[in-house]
Amino acid sequence: MPMLVVPGRSQALSGFRLSALIEKFPFPSGAIASMQSHHVHFIDFDAAYGDSNVSAVLQAAHEEHTPKITRAVAPDSAENVWAIIATLLRVPGESGAPRASIRLVSDNEDPQEQQSLTERQREIWVLPRRGTISPWSSKATDIFGLCGLGNVVRRVERGIVYCITFADDFEIPQVKLSEHHQIVNAGSDRMTEAVYEACPPASLIFAQAEPRPLREVPIRDSTADQELARPISNIEAAARQDESGSAVATTDAAMAVLARANRELGLALAADEIAYLVDAYLGSQAAADGIARNPTDTELMMFAQVNSEHCRHKIFRASWTIDGRAQEMSLFDWIRATQKAHPEHVLSAYSDNAAVLEAVQASSIREWAPLDSDGQRWALRDSGAVHIVAKVETHNHPTLISPFPGAATGTGGEIRDEGAVGRGSHPKCGLAGFTVSDLRIPGFSQPWEKATADVPFPAHAASALDIMLEAPLGAAAFANEFGRPAILGYFRTYLQRVPTGMPPLQPQDPDSSTAQLTDEPDMVCEVRG
Repeated sequence: MPMLVVPGRSQALSGFRLSALIEKFPFPSGAIASMQSHHVHFIDFDAAYGDSNVSAVLQAAHEEHTPKITRAVAPDSAENVWAIIATLLRVPGESGAPRASIRLVSDNEDPQEQQSLTERQREIWVLPRRGTISPWSSKATDIFGLCGLGNVVRRVERGIVYCITFADDFEIPQVKLSEHHQIVNAGSDRMTEAVYEACPPASLIFAQAEPRPLREVPIRDSTADQELARPISNIEAAARQDESGSAVATTDAAMAVLARANRELGLALAADEIAYLVDAYLGSQAAADGIARNPTDTELMMFAQVNSEHCRHKIFRASWTIDGRAQEMSLFDWIRATQKAHPEHVLSAYSDNAAVLEAVQASSIREWAPLDSDGQRWALRDSGAVHIVAKVETHNHPTLISPFPGAATGTGGEIRDEGAVGRGSHPKCGLAGFTVSDLRIPGFSQPWEKATADVPFPAHAASALDIMLEAPLGAAAFANEFGRPAILGYFRTYLQRVPTGMPPLQPQDPDSSTAQLTDEPDMVCEVRG
């Protein structure tokens, strides 16, 4: 079934942001005469709605681009369906916004035939990656359902179209802009978005992969050229010790298979973690633990996530040794020690998604509430004891990769956890803090940045400046849209070279036990904010 493409009627980016984006593009100054942007919406209709009804909706859109609704309407006609869609998606037009037609796009349509550009113009379409559902889509699809389109529209998605007009004296490069890595990096978020030359087919935008079967990784198999991951019906079907009567793989062979899985499945396991897993599934305790079998790809992926910033149990809960002496307390025990030593005014800690602190004169707090069932009259009333819920949510890696949505979802996670404490809580306000590397603002370098000016940033990470330009907006946007304002914030920058190990000792006197440190450390690394 074709999808309905509905362009927005206002600029997606402000003039300031468009100018900043043009500066990031790999073209000389003055090469781009102008650039416009607008949102574009994609409507995926339910298969039961039928092609004829979809065509009728398009006809209604062509007859009246922006219908006015003065009363509630039911989606019992194509005209009403379009009226609801237009009301939700098409805000009043702005001067300077691109004009694009409302149309249907089928899976077998040539994308290049859709364009009506001059020879000096090029378009790039920045859309959610194939197989993903954007946060905007989740909210918008819910709203469509609440407005009566639940049986008509299966899903709605959104992207941005940039129309670039090149100067007359500039020779336009004969390459696809959507494949130019500098343009892709500047104009999109590589983790969540993809770039196209024109509108892609519906099957690409709304593609949903079928769940793959569970697979086992055959670390117990002594065969040298076995398949890396074999589909199985359930976890009980994973090959167990001596079931087939064949020899069990050696530890070295098992580690080689798991190291290969580590590379091909993108697990990012360290060598000691691979050794730990091999021992768990092949070692003397495997049978007693009930896992004397091959691991599944799901188990390995779950283990790989244990070391995420949200779940560092294998570090903070682990036993550890200093100078040969086993320590009585884990790192997490030390974290809890402060509250254990001073429990006053703490009603709950380390037992729920957030802590609860005793409020001053909690029993005297009053709240506004309706007096009548119709909610027309309000008055202050006693609310009972009201205490304070406190929560800190880190979202370092997502914000490092994709600043705006990473910080936004971090705020969402914080609000979620606060609301889940006890029998529930009411969100009030929050703050957002950012500690990053040196900003390195172009044309505004600072004295303390000179010593580390040659330190590069990882290719997959956003720069500190990009983080501070985008992430605070993402955190504030989610909080404000939810109705729980972000009222405070901070940020600090820090980047310094430090020695990574103890420098070698140089004796002053062969007969003396005293020693001095060399001037230069044996290794150097960077500590980033």
